[in-house]
Amino acid sequence: MLVLTAENMKKAEACANEKGLSFHEMMERAGTRCAEAIALEDKTKKTVILCGKGKNGGDGLVIARKLWEMGFRSVFLLLLHGEVTDSLCCEMFSEMQRYPVDVVDMTSNPNGVLHHIRTADILVDSIFGIGFRGELSGQTADAVRAANANHTAVKYAIDIPSGLSADGDYHGQLYCETDKTLSMIALKPVHVLQPTAALCGETSVMDIGVEASDVQPFAEPYASLTQEEAFAAIHKRPYDAHKGTYGKVLTVCGSRTMTGCVYLCNQAAVEIGAGLVTAAFPGSIAYAVAPKLNEPLMLPVSENADGRMRLDDSLIEKIKDATVIAVGCGIGVDDDTRNLVKLIIRNADCPVVLDADALNCVAENPSVLKEKTCELILTPHPGEMARLTGKTTAEIQANRIAIASEFAKEYGVTLLLKGASTVIASPDGRLCLNATGNPGMARGGSGDVLTGLLAGLIPQTDDLFTAAIAAAYWHGKTADRIAERYGILAPTPTRVLQHLHETVLCP
Repeated sequence: MLVLTAENMKKAEACANEKGLSFHEMMERAGTRCAEAIALEDKTKKTVILCGKGKNGGDGLVIARKLWEMGFRSVFLLLLHGEVTDSLCCEMFSEMQRYPVDVVDMTSNPNGVLHHIRTADILVDSIFGIGFRGELSGQTADAVRAANANHTAVKYAIDIPSGLSADGDYHGQLYCETDKTLSMIALKPVHVLQPTAALCGETSVMDIGVEASDVQPFAEPYASLTQEEAFAAIHKRPYDAHKGTYGKVLTVCGSRTMTGCVYLCNQAAVEIGAGLVTAAFPGSIAYAVAPKLNEPLMLPVSENADGRMRLDDSLIEKIKDATVIAVGCGIGVDDDTRNLVKLIIRNADCPVVLDADALNCVAENPSVLKEKTCELILTPHPGEMARLTGKTTAEIQANRIAIASEFAKEYGVTLLLKGASTVIASPDGRLCLNATGNPGMARGGSGDVLTGLLAGLIPQTDDLFTAAIAAAYWHGKTADRIAERYGILAPTPTRVLQHLHETVLCP
């Protein structure tokens, strides 16, 4: 899904208007699409719509009318800034008055407004839209605080939560907390950049009839994946599919002191649907690995005195036979693992995922990436990216999008730069920011799961870029659902594996 700043969104709307789509029709469609989304809630519940005086408030006026038409009979419209004055909003207000919607003006009845907010079952934030700048104050702030204190209502924000900036600037200011955000036409930076993406709850994009050709010229250089696009990224399975259809995934993981990563990476590939998974690991850790691996094949390989893998004939044969290779989780860094990683880069004829210590093995000489015989995808966290580029971690974090894009193009690789607002960059210039995920994932083992998901998705998607954005999305989305259900400490790597099927298979 395309991402547009507030200024460019206005340009896109103006472009659509010049081609014949009136602003009246845009507002009518916006309110209708939002009402359709909200109408999935219980029609008997008390629904309260908080309206401002601008076009975002105009959307709220349409929502109130449409919800009544859809069978909602307890609808309250709260005018936080008094009667509307915008000419288009006045038209919508006149149309809404034909319905018995209760209207309460905060300028004359503040206590009544606060009462309705506190007793609402469904709250719709239609106060400020993408044009808002600054901070909430006065009676608006009072209303928002009351809405935030209502912990039983289901909350929707129209376009963006009031109090936030569409372009993602956030300094801890008061904003209207929400469960779901309904964004018009396209995503805005606030929906995909952290920390604001998390503050928007579950974001959906409403199609109001603006053509993609009117939006594309104004879009940011990066996009972001919606849930619908994430489902569509994975190929549907034909009835005559067999395990060979979905790839032979070889993982090269683990060392004497790093045994858990073998299970996490391999089980993730299995859970996401890989056809046949083979786990290569040092033979001496079979006692720790074997009891946990039921679906994957096991390939114990030679190791050195430090318990780290080194090349042997059995591993070389598996490398030749694989259709996807994932290497690096917990393998350690020494001459043997460096040689192993370089051999794979220089000889593999299938896509290869480089993670963790595989990245550290090439960090001393990243030019080896240009000697590849295969498609490569790298999955560094900011510290690993710093080592690969010779920059500091702070420099990486300050300019994540540009650095990821430049690296992908220079080395001809797909890059997945982990962290808040994970950046996925393709060597052909495509960029995607992932908006899912939460701080509960910040623990050892999360990257191993992501690597396994990515390896398992490569045979089921169109290319490495699509596999990467889908893997990042489903990884974060699963963790988000776990955190919502059990709390922010709950999204352990193991629990993400256990709940993955609930997210990927169920919208």
